[in-house]
Amino acid sequence: MANIKKNFNFRNGVQVDDDNLLVTSTGLVGIGTTIPVEALDVRGNVIITGFTSATSQNVGFLTVATLEPTKIIGAGISVVSGIVTASGTGIITFFGDASNLLGMPTSQWEDVDVGLGFTSIYNTGGNVGVGTEDPRTTVQVGGNVDAGERGVGISSAGNINATGIITASSFVGDFTGNIVSASTFSGNIDLNADIDVDGHTNLDNVSVTGITTFTGDVDLNADIDVDGHTNLDNVSIVGVTTFAGNVDINADIDVDGHTNLDNLSVAGVSTFSSVIEAPAGMNKVPSLYMNQSNLPSAVDYHGMFAHVHSTGRGYYAHAMNWYELVNKDLYGVVGAGTERYNIGITTISDLIVSNSATFNGSFNATTIEVPNATVTSKLGVGTTDTPAGDLQVTKSSLAEIQICSTGSVAQLNVGKEVGTSKTHTSQIRFGGGAGAPYSASGTSLDIINYDTGNFNYHLSGNNAGAVAGDFHWHKGINSVRLMTLTGIGGSLGIGNTQPAKELDVTGAGNFTGDVTVGNNLTVGGALLGNVQGTLTGNVSGTLQGNSNTTVGISTLNNLTIAGIVTAAQASITSIGIGTNPEVNRPLRINDAVDERIFVTSTGSIGIRTSEILPGVVINAITSNVSLGGVGVGVTQFTAAVDLQSAGTAANRFVILPRVSSTAGLQNPVSGAVVYNTTANRVQFYNGSSWGNI
Repeated sequence: MANIKKNFNFRNGVQVDDDNLLVTSTGLVGIGTTIPVEALDVRGNVIITGFTSATSQNVGFLTVATLEPTKIIGAGISVVSGIVTASGTGIITFFGDASNLLGMPTSQWEDVDVGLGFTSIYNTGGNVGVGTEDPRTTVQVGGNVDAGERGVGISSAGNINATGIITASSFVGDFTGNIVSASTFSGNIDLNADIDVDGHTNLDNVSVTGITTFTGDVDLNADIDVDGHTNLDNVSIVGVTTFAGNVDINADIDVDGHTNLDNLSVAGVSTFSSVIEAPAGMNKVPSLYMNQSNLPSAVDYHGMFAHVHSTGRGYYAHAMNWYELVNKDLYGVVGAGTERYNIGITTISDLIVSNSATFNGSFNATTIEVPNATVTSKLGVGTTDTPAGDLQVTKSSLAEIQICSTGSVAQLNVGKEVGTSKTHTSQIRFGGGAGAPYSASGTSLDIINYDTGNFNYHLSGNNAGAVAGDFHWHKGINSVRLMTLTGIGGSLGIGNTQPAKELDVTGAGNFTGDVTVGNNLTVGGALLGNVQGTLTGNVSGTLQGNSNTTVGISTLNNLTIAGIVTAAQASITSIGIGTNPEVNRPLRINDAVDERIFVTSTGSIGIRTSEILPGVVINAITSNVSLGGVGVGVTQFTAAVDLQSAGTAANRFVILPRVSSTAGLQNPVSGAVVYNTTANRVQFYNGSSWGNI
């Protein structure tokens, strides 16, 4: 056949077996795959004996026996192991610690890893010189300072010798040593610590801005100009002294004569044994504290008045306690909420209470605003008589109770509990609520029973036989009636208000589940969908459903069976009901895991699971099984449950259900048996309680 000219044309590609060779309609060739993504997509090893030319390549792992490139272009080359030799005039740049490179100059530097996430180098011995070939210290820049040369030397002990000028933004640490020669400081010297001068000191111009302490005598023959704070521990003044600025004195001052102080600042505690006097209209001694916790003891400062900045209120000390006098509220609210005030009047035109209010007796007011009020008796609005209930609103015109929230939810709770636990209570609310899908818009009205009881609607609760009304659902005011439940007969009309049957729907209906009809089903129009049971009547058009033909031959094309199939004999390779069959599961029913049944090619059965367990023939661990009898290890039943030959001789025993307590078991029946792991006993239920066996 080699001398015969051949020409084959295939449209829409070529495929050899499943995945040996595939040529797609777009010209992609796949070898070892049915989904090529490139012009040539090979899944497996490739052997090429001839010359191969490629413009560019991306190779994940490349093994080359002999490499003779003219040049290699890239971001870099990493060699795991081997020898790299540079030849010619080219330059090779290496990155790494170079510990195994040959031909490198010897060095006393070594790489060290101290656990900082990176490595550092250190000198294993000798000195380091910069700008010199003869270093005499550990690190030396320039000449040897100890030999009178100019330079800088740093020893391993931390000493620094420098012949030049040292300039630094700051100096931290103790200054030890003597200034052996005259020193000139051209700038300001700011000393924040002590200065110890043992000898004579001549200071021509000293400006002291902080505290200065002199432990010995100071003889001043000239003026002292103090612009800032000065602390003098022991000063003896024999003549007249005038202080033009502030004087801060932290020690005792003993003045026997008259003292005129224009501006006195006392930083510590001052004790005055007599009355403090000041000119009329200017006797001001402020008592200000930041917080109530800063107030002094009311026992020691009985009768003191103080202002607390954080609360903006005034207090006075009396009977070992601080009592509030007044606060900054615009309405002049007095008290911290614990004081009681007895007002000798019974009629108030307008009463506004910013916190809680308690009324123990009768109280008349035109307007009351109380955010948190407690009424120990009954409250009546619009009546002077004793209210009939805890809350009574009586008016000849419109009587209205409003619960309004301008920025959140307005709600009314009715129940048997106080608080927000929502266990034994109900609620009518407006404005939405978290967790309710149709109540999150802020415009919804909800009626909720948080308890587990009924939600009851009653008509004519006083006399059921005299009922004359119905339940109506409206859309708008005096508009469309959506639904009506009649009070007489209990008929429900959807889309109409006069139902003729128990359920009367005007319009279309949609049922997503099963519909059970106990009697005849009369359909005026077309019946669309599946029919289960006996269908009496003629079928015109396409029959979509089950067909039971006892005679003749039925020919069906493109058969899709959603119901029951009865066949005397059937030879089928694999079956999928509600899903597709698999190679190792020739029989599969349903696709959802919790509804799935399958039979494997080895005979294993899975019920409501997708897992094939090794050694388990039937896996139905998530399902319940109802059987007429059970026999394990036997072929002839001698009882409803026959376990006499179950297992082997080594494991022929039965493990009962294990519980730590029978208190959590629900709906037990007489004869139930469990093993209590807490009591280590087998227990049975006699119909009313659990007992030990």
